[in-house]
Amino acid sequence: MVVKLMPCCPSLSQKPLPKQVQIRTQMKYTTTRRPEILTSSAAASSTSASGLRVFVLSDLHTDYSENMTWVKCLSTTRHKKDVLLVAGDVAEKYDDFVLTMSLLKDRFQRVLFVPGNHDLWCRGEENDFPDSLEKLNKLLDACRGLGVEINPVVIDGLGIIPLFSWYHESFDREKDISGIRILPLEMVIHFLFS
Repeated sequence: MVVKLMPCCPSLSQKPLPKQVQIRTQMKYTTTRRPEILTSSAAASSTSASGLRVFVLSDLHTDYSENMTWVKCLSTTRHKKDVLLVAGDVAEKYDDFVLTMSLLKDRFQRVLFVPGNHDLWCRGEENDFPDSLEKLNKLLDACRGLGVEINPVVIDGLGIIPLFSWYHESFDREKDISGIRILPLEMVIHFLFS
């Protein structure tokens, strides 16, 4: 099986993104020119031999309405056979997180999630979550309820292993995985920068 990892895919959106976008920084808006997204002709014209396509998103920050609007504009049909890896910083607010993950799960066949630091912030939610560990447990419960995967999986022979950055050997309660192929870091880096 061949899997092509692309740094970004213009097909994720139903309509082209604007050439200029507003970026919120330090409570101010700044207009900046969006760099053009280029993909190889092979990646743009076909999927892998087995048909598996894997997309990676991070830093959605859907607490900002313009970012939530972008997620809502994703095609509800184009990615029904695709896998999405969500690499953290979905939203600070629990309700925004649940809505975002629900929208993504409706659009992709499989969604995997690894929490980021912003997902675990309790700002403005201190009454609901006394600390980040309590919030983490609620986020993981929400993922399970939505069908968003948080554990290692094998999809078409490709091992995908979400890792929490605060891993310690004593946390490992799962059986060792054998008999699958996991892409080496060098291969992933090659795909991302070629």
